[in-house]
Amino acid sequence: MSSNLNVLKWLFALVLIFGGFTIYKIFGVLAVDLGDKEYVWLVEIISEFGLFTSVVISVGFFHHWIIATEERKETEKIFHSVLTKYIDGTVINAKKRGFLGITEKELDFSEIMHGLYPGDYVYWMITFDPRYRHYCREFELAIKKGVHFRMLILKDGPTSEHHAKEIIGFGAEEFRQYNRLFLSSLEDIAGRINEKDEGTLGVFVYDYEHLPSTPLFIILRKKSKVLEVFNSFYLSEPIGRMPYLHWQSDLKDDNRYFFESEQWNMPDLFLDYFHRHWMIERHNLTMADKDKSPYNDFVYAPALARKKCIRLSGESDVLNGSESM
Repeated sequence: MSSNLNVLKWLFALVLIFGGFTIYKIFGVLAVDLGDKEYVWLVEIISEFGLFTSVVISVGFFHHWIIATEERKETEKIFHSVLTKYIDGTVINAKKRGFLGITEKELDFSEIMHGLYPGDYVYWMITFDPRYRHYCREFELAIKKGVHFRMLILKDGPTSEHHAKEIIGFGAEEFRQYNRLFLSSLEDIAGRINEKDEGTLGVFVYDYEHLPSTPLFIILRKKSKVLEVFNSFYLSEPIGRMPYLHWQSDLKDDNRYFFESEQWNMPDLFLDYFHRHWMIERHNLTMADKDKSPYNDFVYAPALARKKCIRLSGESDVLNGSESM
């Protein structure tokens, strides 16, 4: 349909060109023949109008086919160059590195809990989430149906007080109360998990001189072999109200650090970050056990599965070397 319309347009242009020129010649001759007639001026105007129409349409025809075509080609080259740079440098590269998007605002904890399946692992690194008390039941049910949670939460102390000063609407004491409540809630859940439940819970309460670099929520989906990560930032708003960046990549059997590879992606870097911090805390626990010293900064469930609760996804039942219990 469009091709036929284009043909009609060009035929109409040609009619105007040759028709205008014909009118110019015919009425030009007629004006000469009329000589000094009083209405000869009208014939001359019609003749000149025919010439004007023929010339204008001819110029437009020439511009469209030759000049405009070249201009269009140059514009397409520039557009293609800019678009290619944008797509390759931003969209394709973001996808290649695992970026999926950003949450509207808050992380939908309920939706994530309902989307977990038996055998999945969840790694959670956070100070605390004031909204957590609303989701305790969902958290507990996820463990009971077979999900394994490994958490690193901030210990109540100078570091948490420093963080409280950065948050709008939080005093140091209020922050510490929320921090203690968060840990107390996890201890209550651990007390209700037993050996009949399929999932496990392991929580290290860490104390660093500096804040962790980013809140992390990592999901290792065993069935679909997908590594899914949500990360946010410690800014002036409470982390429970902050938006999260969403990342995803294939879940690899080999978790060795491979940042130097061309195939690096952010989900693997986040996973490695959590893994390194977990190993630090696990080493501290191992040293305390060797020295037969009390260690109160590890919360786990079921109570008879301590060894299992310190393991991360993919680790064997027997921990070798200095990390064996």
